[in-house]
Amino acid sequence: ENSGKLVAKVKNEAKRIADEQQKDLVLVDGSPGIGCPVVSSLSGASFVILVTEPTVSGFHDLKRVYQLVNKFGIKAGCIINKADLNPGVNQQIREFLKNNAIEHITDLPYDESFTEAMTQGKTIIEFNGGELQKIVRQSWVKIKEFVNVL
Repeated sequence: ENSGKLVAKVKNEAKRIADEQQKDLVLVDGSPGIGCPVVSSLSGASFVILVTEPTVSGFHDLKRVYQLVNKFGIKAGCIINKADLNPGVNQQIREFLKNNAIEHITDLPYDESFTEAMTQGKTIIEFNGGELQKIVRQSWVKIKEFVNVL
């Protein structure tokens, strides 16, 4: 079975469970790129969170996936991961976001805590009570506000 169809099946099951549990939000984590799984992930979305890194290839991929998101007519926000790796490219990404009416959700700094949390099977919220936890929580509030406005 192709991966696009698998994504559709998983999304349908997630929506069924959300309805059953009276939840009004389903988050779908799409794969990188612009192939069939990504198209399937975007299908029916009301808001898309684009995640990029400030590298030349990361910025290039962001522009490509945004073309696809724009073609679907979906509003988008962006998280810049490892934002402090390349300030110059970070600034170019921010300008791109502004010029294309993409909400800049947050910058996540490079931090080895993400890897440490993952190796312990924890989320960054469970692992780290510091600045990263605060940034992630604020990002979640911002995302929920965007989704509720739609």
